[in-house]
Formats: sequence, C-alpha cells, structure tokens
Amino acid sequence: FKLSDKPVYVQYCPMKKATWLSSEKQIRNPYYGSSMLTCGEVTETL
Repeated sequence: FKLSDKPVYVQYCPMKKATWLSSEKQIRNPYYGSSMLTCGEVTETL
C-alpha cells in the first residue's frame, strides 16, 4: 500500500534531536522557526 508515488524524506534536526517527514528534499525545519529554517539533513528516503 502506497499513499503516493513520490518519495517521502526523513529529515533530522541535530539541535532538537528530532525527525520529521517531508515531501520535499529541501530542508524546512519545523522546530526553530525562521532562525533555523534550513538546519538539518535528509537521513532516509522512503
């Protein structure tokens, strides 16, 4: 069962030590607002 044919990216914020899912490869960190919006990395593609 797949929700979409597009990849889903697991992204990680090292400062918050937390992950989130994104439909975009570009990092848009949800944890620290505009001050850390691009902080993080893609750790896995689902």
